[in-house]
Amino acid sequence: MLNIFAALALAGAVFMTCASAYAGTIDPKAAQAAFAERQAFCDRDGGKLWGKAICGPLFFVDPDTRDIVANRNTPDNALAKNGDVFTGKLDKSVLISSTTTEWKGLRWSMILWPLPDDAAMRKTELVHEAWHVIQESLGFPTRSPVEAALGTPFGRTTMRMEWRALAAALDAPDVAARKAAVRDALIFRAWRRARVKDAAEDENELLLNEGLAEYTGRRLTGQSDADVAKALGGMEDNNAYARLFAFVSGPAYGFLLDDFSKTWRKHVNAQSDLGDMLARAADVSLPANVESAAQQAGQRYDLARVQKDEANRAHAHDEKAKAYTAALVNGPLLHLPGHHMNTEFNPSLLFPLPPYGTVYPTLHAVGEWGTLTVTDGALLDDAFTVVTVAAPANAQSLSGKGWTLDLKPGWSIVPDGKPGDFTVAKKN
Repeated sequence: MLNIFAALALAGAVFMTCASAYAGTIDPKAAQAAFAERQAFCDRDGGKLWGKAICGPLFFVDPDTRDIVANRNTPDNALAKNGDVFTGKLDKSVLISSTTTEWKGLRWSMILWPLPDDAAMRKTELVHEAWHVIQESLGFPTRSPVEAALGTPFGRTTMRMEWRALAAALDAPDVAARKAAVRDALIFRAWRRARVKDAAEDENELLLNEGLAEYTGRRLTGQSDADVAKALGGMEDNNAYARLFAFVSGPAYGFLLDDFSKTWRKHVNAQSDLGDMLARAADVSLPANVESAAQQAGQRYDLARVQKDEANRAHAHDEKAKAYTAALVNGPLLHLPGHHMNTEFNPSLLFPLPPYGTVYPTLHAVGEWGTLTVTDGALLDDAFTVVTVAAPANAQSLSGKGWTLDLKPGWSIVPDGKPGDFTVAKKN
């Protein structure tokens, strides 16, 4: 979920109805091929994986031109038929992202165009986003917390150990070796959760959102245990575990649950813990002293080297945190209300800055006050109630270091808090 949107072109816009007149930037034939590719996966599944059909309404969108190509028309026929697809444009008020959106009475998958060149990535994304459309009907709410502890050396180290053990389990030659590696993974997980407040809750929420979506994408597109194990190793060097961890951990737990239990998907729900479910399915238990056990298990996964690597990484991280704290905490600052706000961002760039929140290096946000475009860092508190950027030069300026603001009528920038700070507020 890695969060996010919807609507069509301005009311009254006229769409050409013949295929030859289409002048959009998305190739309708390429889009149709992708629609057919996704449908083939869904037809082969036949609703068996989750007890219902996965594929639903889908459109591709070019983020530069806002052209869209959809696999069906809207209930009010707002799109133009172009061969076997439907074309139009998105209104500028719609935030563009690969996500799920409510639009014209339907729940759609929206996917950025062009699709990934890598075939496995393309196929996975097509099905991943399809699962998000049905997830609430399956009882899984859309929740995307940011687990700040996964930006710390300890959080990153324990997650890397957990991934290495999960990969060993997926690659294990027999059941006994698989169970032993599963136990190691759960020990590393328990070590982190024993030290970090709210880690279990935040991790579980994201695993049941993005994790299950990615599991579904990989499972229905025919990927193997070895493919999932390889993805775990490929994530280690990423700088942003806070949300992205679920994209590799979710498939790992899902595939291992498939190996030990054929019925787990019938029992998983919004309160489930995939690790606990795996422990029961594999019939493994944790030791009383998980920290001691983690140190011992760590010898099998090069714990000392990972700790050294993360210590070096932390030094660079701390320097970046100091710069963000100076710019977005100590001020001067501009605060914007975060309630009822839609956001578009790159989850791979998120920078946890506890206890203040998370820095979004790039961000496009639409709120009741207007539109904010950030290219050089915005701070969102953990409750998503306030967006903070560096202050403008004065209350008349609608831009500052790395951001621009388009205010709606009736709103203005006014002084707030300490000298030099501002906030966005309704005019009296």
